[in-house]
Amino acid sequence: MEGQHFPESLFLLGDIYQQIASLRRENRFLKFGLVFCLIIATLSYRAGFQHETIRAKRLVTEKVEFVRDRETVFSINVHPIDNRLVISGKDGKPVVVLGEWIWGGFVVVKNKGGKDAAGMGVNEYGGAVFVNNKGGKDAAGMGVSEYGGAVLVVNKDGKDVAGIGATKNGGSIKVYDNNGELTVLVDNGPHGGMIAIVGEKDTPVAAMGNTQWGGVITLTDKKGNLKWSAP
Repeated sequence: MEGQHFPESLFLLGDIYQQIASLRRENRFLKFGLVFCLIIATLSYRAGFQHETIRAKRLVTEKVEFVRDRETVFSINVHPIDNRLVISGKDGKPVVVLGEWIWGGFVVVKNKGGKDAAGMGVNEYGGAVFVNNKGGKDAAGMGVSEYGGAVLVVNKDGKDVAGIGATKNGGSIKVYDNNGELTVLVDNGPHGGMIAIVGEKDTPVAAMGNTQWGGVITLTDKKGNLKWSAP
C-alpha cells in the first residue's frame, strides 16, 4: 500500500542496494583482469638491435630471426626492460606478445594495424580472456573473480552493456544502457532470487524478490522512496 513501509519491502530494497554495490566492485575487478594484457602489451617497445648471424646449439641473444630464402619471415625480440618476448612478422610489425607479470604469463595477439585483437593470461583467481574490436578497444571478456566465472560485454564506446557471473549468493545477470548505467539486475539475494529495474543513480524503481517472509513486489520513486508494495 502507498506510503506504508513493510519490513519485507525494506529488506528487499536493502538486498538490492547491496547487490548493486557489490557488482560494481566485481565489474571493476573483472575489467582490470581483462585489460591487464592490453596495459602490458602496449608498453613502449624499443627496437634497433644489431643483426648477428650465429650458429650454435645454445644462444644467448636479444633477438632471433627466422629466415626463408634469405628473407626474414619472423623475428623474436626480448624487451630491454620488461619480461616480454615480441614476435614480429616479415614487415617488422609485432604480431604476438608473450610475457610475464605478477600472477603468471600472458599472450596478446595483434592485428595488421598493430592493435591488440585478443589475449589471454592469468589474474589473481585464475584465467582471463579478452577480445577487442579492430580499433583495439574492449569488446568482450571472460575471467575468474572471487566467486567464480564472469563474462562482460562492452559497446563500441567501451561502456559495459551486459554481464553474467557468479556472486557469493549464486548467479547474476546485469544489463546496462549505452552509457554504462545499470538498468536491469537479476540476482540471488540472501533469501533467494530477485529482479530489479534500476533508474538513475543506481536506484531500484521496481523490484520483485524473495525475503525471509516470502515474495515481495515494490515500486519506488526516482529517489528510492517506497511508494507501493505487495503484500
